Amino acid sequence: MLEIKENKNQKIFKVSEFIDFLNTLLVPHKVIIQGEIGSKMGKYPRFTFFDLLDKDTQAILPCFIWQNKIEKLGVTLEEGMEIQVFGYPEIRKDKGQFRFQVERVGLIGEGILKKQFEMLKKKLRKEGLFAPEIKKPIPRFCQTIGLITSKYGRGAKKDFETHLENYAFKIHFYDVRVEGLSAIDDICEAIKWFNENLLTCDTLVLTRGGGSWESIRSFNSEEVARAIFASKIPIIVGVGHEDDETIADLAADFRASTPTHAARVLSDNWKLASVNIYDFERNFISLIVRILKNNKERIIFFERNLIKEIKKEIALKKEKLAGLIKNLLTYFQKEIILKKERLSNLIANLSFNFKNYFVKFQILEKEFKRNVLKFKGLLRDKKSELNERLNNLIENQNWWRSRIEKLLNQQEGKLIPSSPSLKLKQGYSITLDDSNKTIKNLDKLKIGQMIKTKFYKGHSLSQIKKIKK
Repeated sequence: MLEIKENKNQKIFKVSEFIDFLNTLLVPHKVIIQGEIGSKMGKYPRFTFFDLLDKDTQAILPCFIWQNKIEKLGVTLEEGMEIQVFGYPEIRKDKGQFRFQVERVGLIGEGILKKQFEMLKKKLRKEGLFAPEIKKPIPRFCQTIGLITSKYGRGAKKDFETHLENYAFKIHFYDVRVEGLSAIDDICEAIKWFNENLLTCDTLVLTRGGGSWESIRSFNSEEVARAIFASKIPIIVGVGHEDDETIADLAADFRASTPTHAARVLSDNWKLASVNIYDFERNFISLIVRILKNNKERIIFFERNLIKEIKKEIALKKEKLAGLIKNLLTYFQKEIILKKERLSNLIANLSFNFKNYFVKFQILEKEFKRNVLKFKGLLRDKKSELNERLNNLIENQNWWRSRIEKLLNQQEGKLIPSSPSLKLKQGYSITLDDSNKTIKNLDKLKIGQMIKTKFYKGHSLSQIKKIKK
């Protein structure tokens, strides 16, 4: 039994800190758990809650999964469905509840896996991931190969390497899990690694041995299909036996029926090339002589025909040039006559319009003179009115001065009672702090603070020794 000892310096956690501490211990431990979906399910647009049950002991594990994870699964989660979940445990801080955060779901049972396969195949075919026209061609003579499989598998790696004949292939091996929920992430990461770090590969080979629907489940996932589709390097997929068909096979650029078939596909072109090269060598000289003879005959024929064609072309160009010059002269003559007619019409119109403008100008001149005389009369009247008002203002200036002085005296009588100097003269005083601000509240005072008291005549300095509220 663990003995707990008192420690005066022991850390005291806040609730939030302690939950964070627990999650740092729980979250890194990602595991796969198998169980049955219970009746308590909460389905929402973005996420789903459900209980995972142990049928033998009736143990319950509350689980949480985001909706996009379920959509990738291809089927709806239902009560009573047996599944595997991959993820990690955590404690939800806002409610203090323990739950299992599901990152991936694996279906159990051949029937449901076949249903998932058909639904996902239909979805991805509709999106065009299996279209033949988008598949990348496998190079005829591959030299650098990226091999993606498990080194612990049941012979897939060995079968591929054994049947890949010795044509100086350079193989870059990437070890992945090919079975279980974790295999999906491994395979996708391997394809991504080759595309980011080894684009010089001629092709990638993704392979594994045969097995049950559950064992090849990772090759029937949407994530692996999309990773194959997105690869810049062409991919050969060889999974299981000849009768096995997976989503990865359909998405691949080339489907090999087995790992052995994948190796033979890459070797066959080299094998045929090694056989055909001897026939090519024997026929090469005679082929070159025949090509040179044919080219010589073509050059002579072309030379004869070229001289004839050049002479015909020169004669034709001369005829066309004479006709073009004649047409241009006719066109320019017509244009000159047309321009002369337009110019005559324009001069006549300008002469007529100029006469009209001159008559209008005389009318405007008379109107302007009449308005100037009218403006002079108005200006003279306004000047007389202004002089009259100025004289009235000078005559009444004494009346306005006395009226303003009276109003100022009345306002001064109202302001004198409010004067601070009068208050000080009556015996009141004003207390100021060291920045000459008036102290109105005891809260602004401190023990030892210097203050200034202002009287009607003079002021005094004091130090605060005691404050009584």
